[in-house]
Amino acid sequence: MPTSRSTPRWGFLNAITILSLSLFQAPFCAANPICTYIKIPITATASNEVFPIPVNLNYSDPAAISALVQTIIGDGDAPFPVIPETFDGTIAAKYCPPEVTVANRSDVIQLFMSGVTENNLYWFGLGYPNGYDGDIYSTVAYASKQGYPTLAIDRAGVGNSTHPDPVTQQQVNVETAIAYQLALKLKAGTAVPDKTFDRVVFVGHSYGSVLGNSLATNHPGDAAAFILTGFGVSGIPVAVDLPQTVPIPAELFATRFAGFNPGYLATSSEPGRRGYLWGRPGSFDVGIFQTDYNQMNVVGLGELLSIEGGLKEAPASTAPVYIVTGDADDVFCLAATCGDGPLSPQAQSCALFPKASACEYFIPVGTGHMISLHYSAQASFAKYQDFLATKGF
Repeated sequence: MPTSRSTPRWGFLNAITILSLSLFQAPFCAANPICTYIKIPITATASNEVFPIPVNLNYSDPAAISALVQTIIGDGDAPFPVIPETFDGTIAAKYCPPEVTVANRSDVIQLFMSGVTENNLYWFGLGYPNGYDGDIYSTVAYASKQGYPTLAIDRAGVGNSTHPDPVTQQQVNVETAIAYQLALKLKAGTAVPDKTFDRVVFVGHSYGSVLGNSLATNHPGDAAAFILTGFGVSGIPVAVDLPQTVPIPAELFATRFAGFNPGYLATSSEPGRRGYLWGRPGSFDVGIFQTDYNQMNVVGLGELLSIEGGLKEAPASTAPVYIVTGDADDVFCLAATCGDGPLSPQAQSCALFPKASACEYFIPVGTGHMISLHYSAQASFAKYQDFLATKGF
């Protein structure tokens, strides 16, 4: 299986290297592209799982929440009853036309789906119209400069999208159905006003990548390619290392979440979030970590409980797949040690796509879970965009 690795870079030298790289690949500290804020009406139905949640579960007890997640994910092979659930609401998004025109890309849209506790701003370097340090950490800006239109969404329950029940509705299966409807609307011209796209490239991060895996499993042929970042083959590490983040109801974490259902959670430990999502000191700017912590969004308990259900083989999907996961990812790798080569979670993840026309991966050294927000971000952007180019995009 083809693979590539970045060269270790740390601290100040790392920053200088990435900034130098960006001078050749994208204007340094430029703003994000000019985008349009839209809301897309979606009705999506799927069979969600009915998890054995104690009636007296104390949502304000981080240990109880973590233990429940560990138990459910640990029983990943055990069948749970299912019941139809419907999301009927709106998905908030930013549509960004490309900054340059590339003929064969104007009808190929990259659909961005973030991970838990992140909204669409993850794809803009945590800010719009200017991200942290300009557009250095903006996945959208990089894609835009390659000629791709993009759509960065707030997933259901996140940001300005409709907030469903965070336990019974906000699960992998319903969110996969939402992703499917979004792709159909993009191709039908009913998502972005006056724009129809021939192909959809799904770009996910973390839980968003799990949804990409699930989309390939349940709706093969819907997306023309998959870029899965912060991704692994098993949800076990997700549950094992979750307690360090001290998950609590978001309404107890910040006043901006006042009135939220207690099933909407936030990670309340600053050092725990840093260890879980960010990896080794020196691989990221402490300022961007602080920005992420201060403006974090929410995760539905149902999302955490259903992760394993999204990590399944996609036997009929032939779309090319590219995986980017750091070697210090503490979410999908136990003890933040992913390893290298055929035993790494990245390589093992390719087994989930046995009929993919291509499955390749990149392991940025020293990088934690937040692929787009590390010093290695520009290298990761370049790798996946180059992969798409070689596959005819």
